Amino acid sequence: MNNQKSEKKKTEISVIGSGVAGITTAFHLGKKGYKVNLIDPTVNSEINNLNPKNGTQSSLGVLMGNIYKRSKGRAFLLRNTSMRLWKEWLTEITCDESDLIFEKPLIKLANSEKEYQSMIALSNDKKNYGLELLDTNSLDFWNSIFETKLTGGLISREDGRLNPIKLIKSLMKSLDQIKINKIDKTVSKIIKNRNIYDKSWNIDLENNQSIAQDYIVICSALNTQKLLKPLGHEIFLEPILGQVLELELKKRISNWKKWPAILNYQSINFIHHHPNHMLIGATIEQRIKPSLIDRQKMLSMNNNAPKWMSDATVCHEWTGIRAKPLKEPAPLLKQLEPGLLINTGHYRNGVLLAPACAEWIGLQIESQ
Repeated sequence: MNNQKSEKKKTEISVIGSGVAGITTAFHLGKKGYKVNLIDPTVNSEINNLNPKNGTQSSLGVLMGNIYKRSKGRAFLLRNTSMRLWKEWLTEITCDESDLIFEKPLIKLANSEKEYQSMIALSNDKKNYGLELLDTNSLDFWNSIFETKLTGGLISREDGRLNPIKLIKSLMKSLDQIKINKIDKTVSKIIKNRNIYDKSWNIDLENNQSIAQDYIVICSALNTQKLLKPLGHEIFLEPILGQVLELELKKRISNWKKWPAILNYQSINFIHHHPNHMLIGATIEQRIKPSLIDRQKMLSMNNNAPKWMSDATVCHEWTGIRAKPLKEPAPLLKQLEPGLLINTGHYRNGVLLAPACAEWIGLQIESQ
């Protein structure tokens, strides 16, 4: 056991990219005892969603793990593993007790009879996952909120959200405590070292700096393609836009206590932010810049927005680019060659799947 610990301390790993995938990978590997560098030109920048540095900081941190429609396969296993790991990790991440909590539950409202029938089947299949159909009283409440006649809905008592800004800040504190080395430089090139007596890889940084590493884990979203192409690896990713608006309501909606951590309706996530503030967010396919048309569609809910939403003022908005795999399922978890791994392409579920993906990386390295 002591020999294993000693070997881990000698093993040097660089994680490239400081979104949630990179930070959680560094956190997991650091906890395992490896010597880890986290490399990103923005790694030491102030963390806030007023000026997001990556897709994570402009997300809502939704953890929609149990309400997922499948109960087998790779995607299900990743979600299931992550939901278990988040509970463990939240006891280990450095934070003030009131600062980072797993907010629950999640409610999803049906937008059609077909969707509601799927919810009925899901609630029957996953009774042990904390899923229940909404009762009549709840439906009446949401009908009054959205000024409509809903078919039905589903509550997931073990799903919810982690505030992404608080999460990243807390993880960064944890990285300092476990001595992760943060390097705020741009990676210009990754080079395979042919000398078998040296470390496997060299990373060239800006200003002619270079570091030798045993392992490299690339978690840098769209920049992954640029780093890998000179090594002969083709990874196909496309940009996906995440868009969040903060609404200031003219007056408070009564009975806010019934509002869950996350409400999902018409593919829009709603978060009751303050007594008269609401966050709304959506992932928009194939965009790199916010569109006024997409913004208006979200605000109008396809011309079905309730009055409180139509009358609200947008007091802040922010966007972030995520990477979506083009020819393979998300996320991309691969060992491309010995010592070179990727953990990227999450695009919709970066915060949700981060622990399971980090664990997968750790298992690959341990098996070498």
